[in-house]
Amino acid sequence: MSDLTRVSHEHHQRLRQYVEKLDELAECMNPDCLDSGRLRDRLPQLQELHRGLTEVLVPHMDAVEFAVYPTIERLANGSGKTAPLAMEHVEIRRLIDRIGIFAHDSEAHSDRGAVLGLHRVALRLSALLKAHLAEEELSLPILEHRLTPAQEAVLVRALDHLASAAI
Repeated sequence: MSDLTRVSHEHHQRLRQYVEKLDELAECMNPDCLDSGRLRDRLPQLQELHRGLTEVLVPHMDAVEFAVYPTIERLANGSGKTAPLAMEHVEIRRLIDRIGIFAHDSEAHSDRGAVLGLHRVALRLSALLKAHLAEEELSLPILEHRLTPAQEAVLVRALDHLASAAI
C-alpha cells in the first residue's frame, strides 16, 4: 500500500466516524421518537458533532481541494473530472452550516417541524458523505499509477499535515 493510499484511508476512516454519528442522530429522530425535547437533551452531542465536522471534515475538504483536485485535473488535462466532487463539497459545507444552526440556535429546534428538518439534514449529509468518500477512494489508483514518487510525496505531506493538525 502506498503512503498516499495509507494516509487517505486514515483520513476517510476518521471521517466515517462522523457519518456514524450522523446516522445515530437521524436514528434518534425517527418518526417514533421525533420531538424537540429529546433533541434538547442531545444538544451537547449535536454541538460536538458540529464542532467535529467543522474542525476535521472541512479542513480535510480544504486540503483535498488545494492539493488533490488540482493534481487530478492536471493528470486529466483539465477535463473537469473533479467538478462534481467540488460541487459536493459546496453542498457538504451547506449541510454542516444547517447543523450548526440547529446546534447553536435554541429557536431552531423548538418544534417538531424543525426537528424533522434536522432529521433530513442528517440523513442527506450522511448519504452524501458515504458516496463522496467512496468516489474519492476511486481516484487513488489513478493517482498512484500516474504520479512520480516525488509528486505523490507532495500530496502525502499535504494530507498528512492535515491529519497532524486534526488530532
